[in-house]
Amino acid sequence: MKKIGRKKIPLVLLILTALVLYSYLLFLVYFYQGIFPGISIASQNVSRLSPQSAAAKVSAELQKRSQNPLTLKSLNQTFTLDLQKASPQSNLQQQVQAAYNIGRSGNSFEDLIDQTKALFGGINLPLEITYKDEAFLTSQFDEIDKQVKKDPLEAKLSLKPDVTIIPSQNGQKLDKALLQTQIDYYLALEGPAPQTLPLQITKPQFTTQEAQPFQDALIKVKSSPLTLHYEKEIWTIDTPTLFNLLKFPQTKPSLFSLSFGENTLDIRSLSLGSTTLRNKESVIDSDKLADFLADLAKKINRPTQDARFVVQGTSPLKVSEFQEAKEGKELDLVQTATLITSSLEKNTASDITLPVKVTQPKVTTANINSFGIKQFIGGGVSNFAHSIENRIYNVKLAASHLNGVLIPPGEIFSFNNTVGDVSGATGYKPAYVIKSGRTVLDDGGGVCQVSTTLFRALLNTGLPIVERTAHAYRVGYYEQGFPPGLDATVFSPSVDLKFKNDTPAHLLIQAYTVGLTLYVDFYGTPDGRVSTVSTPIVTNQTPPPPDLRQDDPTLPKGEVKQVDWSAWGANVSFKRTVKRGEETLISETWRSNYKPWQAIFLVGTKE
Repeated sequence: MKKIGRKKIPLVLLILTALVLYSYLLFLVYFYQGIFPGISIASQNVSRLSPQSAAAKVSAELQKRSQNPLTLKSLNQTFTLDLQKASPQSNLQQQVQAAYNIGRSGNSFEDLIDQTKALFGGINLPLEITYKDEAFLTSQFDEIDKQVKKDPLEAKLSLKPDVTIIPSQNGQKLDKALLQTQIDYYLALEGPAPQTLPLQITKPQFTTQEAQPFQDALIKVKSSPLTLHYEKEIWTIDTPTLFNLLKFPQTKPSLFSLSFGENTLDIRSLSLGSTTLRNKESVIDSDKLADFLADLAKKINRPTQDARFVVQGTSPLKVSEFQEAKEGKELDLVQTATLITSSLEKNTASDITLPVKVTQPKVTTANINSFGIKQFIGGGVSNFAHSIENRIYNVKLAASHLNGVLIPPGEIFSFNNTVGDVSGATGYKPAYVIKSGRTVLDDGGGVCQVSTTLFRALLNTGLPIVERTAHAYRVGYYEQGFPPGLDATVFSPSVDLKFKNDTPAHLLIQAYTVGLTLYVDFYGTPDGRVSTVSTPIVTNQTPPPPDLRQDDPTLPKGEVKQVDWSAWGANVSFKRTVKRGEETLISETWRSNYKPWQAIFLVGTKE
């Protein structure tokens, strides 16, 4: 065998290279105006076609598919979709140009790679489908959905004759998103026409399985109602009562139906409670249970009531009862909730004795004659002439809350705590008060007449005053027969009048009116103290600002209504000294800084 010489090898390579180059040039010349082989648009082979021919070929198939209605079936129903009126459009021209540009970038090396990839692996350029009238297509979807849609059936609980569950059922609706995808895929020439209507299963929000723990709880209560009792009162949690305490998880607002014969009660928008009854599933709602217990507490709770007394006779004084002492009662809500939920959850006792906290009164009826109420030890007085009817009523009502109050030795007395809530809910009527820098009508106007009179009684009795606030401006009621500076305002909870009983025995307050004069008297055991109050000194008096007239569109035109009254500003001070023999118990100076106050008139503008 002859060996090929070394010089002949380069010649063979040269010839082979020339043949490859010549073949490649023939390839380029052949596809000079056509798309390179292996390239498709929407799975349509457009190799060797000019851009115009490629566009025509794909466009013909697009028109064919868009012009023909689609027929879809679902069980025994048939539906037709008109695609043409939705005016489907595509990016065909853009993709044709992109197909022609493959292998023609101008970079020989990159073009060779792209051409090789297309030739041996194939390149497909998909179409993007849009709709000129997408609303038309959507309206067809909506119409089909109306015909195929079936709402899921929620699980229901029936109480009669037995506690049973009416099972839930799945629903269905048109899967619009999937149908849109199928149509887009079909129009983009990537797949066949859809033939079956895609349906989506819709599940109920309250299923048969989820209803099971509710049924368990109701069955237990139906067979053995939960009984709550305190003293002689009995309350029963039966199936209807328990049903009203049930709620669904907050993440699943649901319809829960309770049947009473032919009537059905629906409960919506329910939320997760805190009681677990079965498999750690919550069926008792904590808020509803709290409301139930709050109503129950109203029937049990009562505040502690100290004995109250009035004095009779002159020497010696005798105390007679007019309000019996009563122990306070308060239902322990937390413990009660625990007992109820534990009974339902753990099948514990169905008979619950309600836990009630009992508090004893400080002043009891049994020791009415041992408080040292021996004689009158001091008092205060004020006049409230020219008060409107509601103010007179409020003065008497507030005074009644002080009348007969007993204050043990060493105790701090609070006016606000003793009088309690001052509002329409507790019987007070609207009258003028100082509020937010204005004199306005509000519930309880006149209560400060009582606090002012009590303040004067404290000054005269020599008792230590812990807290007192003067009014913002001088009020005429408190200067009827008295100099300025002897007033005290209250406004719960921030502004209070407080004093301490530092006498060796109880103090008894008697508050009462005679005509338009209010009296507050203290009775107790005298300890020799004497209180001296100096005449108030008035300085820096400033006149009130000019009257202010404001238009009021709610008043008839020409009507004038005064809503605030003028008062001079002033600084007032006085001294009080309390002595027991040579010993000085109290030496203090009281100061009041009153602002000048302008009169305000509302002028009607309503035609």
